[in-house]
This record gives sequence, C-alpha cells and structure tokens, in this order.
Amino acid sequence: MKDIKKLLTNESIDAYMARFNTMLKYKFTEKGDELFIEKMVAESEQVNNLHVKTKIKDIIIENDEPEELGGTNIAPRPMETLLASLANCLEISALLYFSFSNLKIKSVKVRVEASFDKRAVLTVKEAPLPGFYDFNYTWYIDSEENIKSIKNVLKKVERNCPVKGTMSRSSEFTEKIILFSKKD
Repeated sequence: MKDIKKLLTNESIDAYMARFNTMLKYKFTEKGDELFIEKMVAESEQVNNLHVKTKIKDIIIENDEPEELGGTNIAPRPMETLLASLANCLEISALLYFSFSNLKIKSVKVRVEASFDKRAVLTVKEAPLPGFYDFNYTWYIDSEENIKSIKNVLKKVERNCPVKGTMSRSSEFTEKIILFSKKD
C-alpha cells in the first residue's frame, strides 16, 4: 500500500496544517477575519460571439456554447464549468482529508452528475428555477480500508467543501452598473 501522505506533497500538507492551526488560534475574531476572509474577483469579457473568457488572478478560463446554440463549442459552457468546480473542490477536499486521516488510500477520484432544465428561461408559472438540481456523485477509491472509515472521512469532505457550501447556501446578490460610451 502506498504511504498515505503520498496523495499530496509534504509541503501541501504542512501548509494546510499550518493554516488550520492558525484558524484554531484566531477562530472568528477580528484577527481571524483579517487573516481568512478573502475577496475573490473574476472578470469576464467577450472573445467572439458566445465565446467568453474570465480572468482570475493571472489565469484565464474560457467558456462557450455548443454549435447548435450559435457557439463554437471550443470551451465548456458556464454550467459545465460550475459542475467541474464542484467536482474539483470535492476531489481536493478528499485528497486533503484522506491525507490527514490515518487511512491508507492509494487514489481518489470523483464523478459528479446533475440535471439542468433549460426551460427555466420560459416566463410561465410552471418554469423551473434556473440551475442544477439532483446532484449525484460517485467516489472511486483505491484502498483496502473498511467502508465505514472511508465514509466517515467523506462526510467531512462533503460538509466542508467550499463549492458545495456555496451552492447550498442562500446568498444575496447586489449589482452595480457602469455605463460608458466611446466617442469617435
């Protein structure tokens, strides 16, 4: 069996443990707020037609629509990127929690599926709310550990995955509009 800490580098584990210990020290104090509340920004702009790009830090993420909807299908749709974010967050969380546990895990993989009813754009009473529903995920774990121990770790993963938490919470949205015109 592969050493448990080989799922992640020792540097990654040490960094997360140091951050966690600092969180325990400051918890929900002003200093904790200062250290652990991070504002993230994503700026999106059109590349061509329905092909758009978003800049997050110095990283570019592209989205598009399928050809049958007028796109070029060169990138995933925004809803697919959202689903990928959930899958990636669950995966990273699992890698961390299994690395912190005493379980011997060789590998972890997750498959996430959800339904999306496109009829939400209809302006009739029966129209569903826009967005995903009926999420299902399947874990593929290579381990000789017992299922109960693995399930206990996965409960923590699901409870603490930030993307899942964001998708589960009811949030307020505000907007600001800056209108400008270029003069010739």
